[in-house]
Amino acid sequence: MKTELSKEDNQLLQMLHDDREAAIQRIHSCYGKYLLLVANGILRNEQDAEECVNDVLMRLWTSELPNEIRNLKAYLAKMVRNQAIMYLRKRSQQKRGGDFTVVSYEELSECIPDSKPGSDGFSQSELAAQIKAFVKELSEVDRIVFMGRYWLSQSISEIAKQIGKSEGFVTKRLLLLRERLKRRLEKGWT
Repeated sequence: MKTELSKEDNQLLQMLHDDREAAIQRIHSCYGKYLLLVANGILRNEQDAEECVNDVLMRLWTSELPNEIRNLKAYLAKMVRNQAIMYLRKRSQQKRGGDFTVVSYEELSECIPDSKPGSDGFSQSELAAQIKAFVKELSEVDRIVFMGRYWLSQSISEIAKQIGKSEGFVTKRLLLLRERLKRRLEKGWT
């Protein structure tokens, strides 16, 4: 099912083709706060988050866009998220510490099979579709827990506070959710 871009996103994409500088300024005014929120959720440092968003906007200015963008806000958030994870990896390599965001991605990566049986691997789109379907099936609390940890990179204590439960509850829910996801992915590949 193909979704249509909003009128604003269509205008912004057209501006990116016609006048990149003006488009970047407008994108920053429309989505800048949200993108900072995404970056800061991962990096936990406002200065690094601002630098991350600026790097993404610079890359947006200097590179070609894919032909099919269905949601500009989500596309930009994904770019910022990926850039923030790269920053985080560099930072953790430098200090060799146990950053909880890196730990959360390692937790989730344990759920993902290395490859589909009988193939050389699986595509990112197949994996994304499986995870998206999994998240849609979750209860509201489980969705908040899962997305808080693995999309927004929140700590267990932040998630517990948000849903009004104990950290032990969140830890157990995350374990159960990872096990369910792993079973679903293994089943989905057969």
